[in-house]
Amino acid sequence: MRELGPGERDRLFEQARELSQRQGAWAEADHLWVRVIDAYRRAVRDPGQAGRRDQQQLARALWRRGMLLSARGRSAEAMAPGSEAVTIFERVYDAVAAEGGNVAAPPRDDALAELITALVDLAETAFTAGQPATRRELLERAVTVGLTAAGDPPSAGPRTREAMGTAYHNQATALLHRHLTRPSSGDSLREATLAASRACELRQGLLDLTRPLSFWEMANTYGVYAQCLALIRDFDRAAMVLSMGNRFVETLGPAGEQPAQKLRLAAEMLAREKGGSAGSRRWGWRRR
Repeated sequence: MRELGPGERDRLFEQARELSQRQGAWAEADHLWVRVIDAYRRAVRDPGQAGRRDQQQLARALWRRGMLLSARGRSAEAMAPGSEAVTIFERVYDAVAAEGGNVAAPPRDDALAELITALVDLAETAFTAGQPATRRELLERAVTVGLTAAGDPPSAGPRTREAMGTAYHNQATALLHRHLTRPSSGDSLREATLAASRACELRQGLLDLTRPLSFWEMANTYGVYAQCLALIRDFDRAAMVLSMGNRFVETLGPAGEQPAQKLRLAAEMLAREKGGSAGSRRWGWRRR
């Protein structure tokens, strides 16, 4: 098979990305991603000639194929391309960081955000593959990478802050899941509450009227944070967070159903912990 030129590789990448957005074309997209990955592997096989963009594109193609495999119910298989993507994103970020420049500005902000995002997505793939411990380890690694490279998240670049918000949110979710399934798991609940608080802080700073997703993410994190607060019996703060989350959900309308579910669960937890309604005591939030 002949080696594709830069323009041909890019066109193939975009074609695979477009197909991945249509569920009916996922099988075709998967086949095409294999070709894309092979094309970029060929482009970077000579370290002396490999350009950084080709390395980035290889990592992106591996990451996207891993996400597609996971969406198709093949999470165990998705771990390999996802892990390789993380390795290459790390290599790219190290090269960019070595050149200096402001960590809060491109290209360092972009490279760091891609690395954190790849780690977070690999963590969720691990969870769906039946590896909750690996999920927690990868999320802790994602948070550590961000803190080590950029310091306190509020001082990081915009893309890194967005990625860190997701990392903290997912970490809170993973730790809360561990607490609910293994109540004797030590400090999981306290750590989940802290992670959710940090996610809230970051996502509050990223709210943007022109980006509805930022409001959805905020409501979603309020749902997790309120659950944590209810379980540590910080009732006043839990009620306040619930109120704020519900206001966001009202703004989102039908698009806010997923965060609305988290907020409803948090309200049930709060009622139960406060010795709430007979219905809450009868059915119990742990069954949901």
